[in-house]
Amino acid sequence: MTTKPSRNLLVVDDEPEILSEVVAYLRRRGETVVAASSFTEAMQILSDDTVPIDILITDGRMPDGSGIDLLQAALGRPCRPQSLIMMTGHFEESDLTPELQEANVVVVNKPFSLGALYRQLGPVAAAASPPATPASELAAA
Repeated sequence: MTTKPSRNLLVVDDEPEILSEVVAYLRRRGETVVAASSFTEAMQILSDDTVPIDILITDGRMPDGSGIDLLQAALGRPCRPQSLIMMTGHFEESDLTPELQEANVVVVNKPFSLGALYRQLGPVAAAASPPATPASELAAA
């Protein structure tokens, strides 16, 4: 049995119920999660280069700042996250800046299922790993 390596996630949402549900769900799946309940708290975490962040999941609108601004700040980190996800009921992918579109930010529209959100993390692991060799090529070798 192989174990999936844990990724370091930063989850940001000003709504305590959403934040706790998302964080608990991801931790049950073996992910290492740091939670931030505000834009300001998330910016403090992002500014600390000793905190590894593989995936940033942020709310789009918070009382003290924008998820877009948080995503932009994440792009400026020396070790930027491999994946950027924005949970929102207010934005579409076409509303993202060209830089964020180029960074392949995923927009997950609220309301969403936790399973649907979690599936957005899958391609990150696949993209970070070398491509698998098809079984037909292995048999021919």
